[in-house]
Amino acid sequence: MFRHTVRCSTTSVMVLAAHLGMVTTIQAQDKELGTFFTTELTAVWTAGNAESNTLGLATVLRNVWESAELKIEGGAVRSESSLKTRTAVGTTDNFQIEEQTKTDKTAEAYYFRGRYDRQIGEDFFGFAGADWLRNTFAGIDSRVLLAAGAGNSWVNSDRIRFKTDYSGTYTFQEDVVENPFVKTKFPGVRFAYDLWVKLTESTDISSALINDVNLDNTKDVRLDFTNAMTVAISSKLALKPSLQLLWRNTPSLTEVDLVATDGTPTGENVTVPLQKVDSFFKIALVVRL
Repeated sequence: MFRHTVRCSTTSVMVLAAHLGMVTTIQAQDKELGTFFTTELTAVWTAGNAESNTLGLATVLRNVWESAELKIEGGAVRSESSLKTRTAVGTTDNFQIEEQTKTDKTAEAYYFRGRYDRQIGEDFFGFAGADWLRNTFAGIDSRVLLAAGAGNSWVNSDRIRFKTDYSGTYTFQEDVVENPFVKTKFPGVRFAYDLWVKLTESTDISSALINDVNLDNTKDVRLDFTNAMTVAISSKLALKPSLQLLWRNTPSLTEVDLVATDGTPTGENVTVPLQKVDSFFKIALVVRL
């Protein structure tokens, strides 16, 4: 998992606040109906003395009717790095170089989710959905979350969309390292908002926040905060830089080797909590079909 200090999240929040101020001044227009499919591709390769590769894929399928919407998403990110070690065999004036390469997986995450929204009133809707996630570097082998609730669509036009929703959830989670003090099945509540703003004819921004609270242990709070900008290259292609922050107040556990005070390995392991924050910064090529 990529872990680093993020310094641009404050800017993202300021941009969000500025555009939220526009919400009350824009009148809703007829929304675009039909089926929409987009694919995001991310790839980075380095070679030479050190080698690494990062591959990412995300797809979104939306079917929009007059009073309902179905949204299905899926994606994956995987990163590997290879370190070359050279050894000289022989004497100082007559030797051969032997080279070994060790490859380690440094990040891996997969997700799949679906959601169905149904308009109940002019600005009110109900919905149901399901999420599946595997993020072994964050300690999650499998997590299934079921949600049902309602929300408000504050603005829905061809220039801006903003909605909030509130739901009850139930989660089934399996960790890589089992925590005997934490239940693997628990009810919860969720609050979320989704904002999309068209800045120019070729540029739009989006911001989404999902806040999950475990009702079995209210200290177990999770946040998924994503901000992105999409810049169109053509009618079918666009570039999309994005920043996603995943925060969990009570992270999963991991096992580390136990070493004696003199540095001697004991052959035993201990469990410690993982870091609370993971971040993904990506620049993807978006293909619209």
